[in-house]
Amino acid sequence: MTSQNPQTAIYEPKTLAAMDQAFSAIWKADDPFRDYATDSQLRLAIGRKLLNLVADGVTDPSRLRYITLGTLVLPRR
Repeated sequence: MTSQNPQTAIYEPKTLAAMDQAFSAIWKADDPFRDYATDSQLRLAIGRKLLNLVADGVTDPSRLRYITLGTLVLPRR
């Protein structure tokens, strides 16, 4: 009997591509108050959220982006 670990689905090419697409869309957000090039804290927060969502079964890039953006605390314009 083999046990299946849902965490392994995170590393499937299709899932990685969805995460990459969502990350790129989030990273390109237009926020004049944030220096995206050097904001490692934001980069880590986005990455963690995407990994958690994928681990919970969310793999659609648009949904990943929408949910992640909804949880980030970004300064208002």
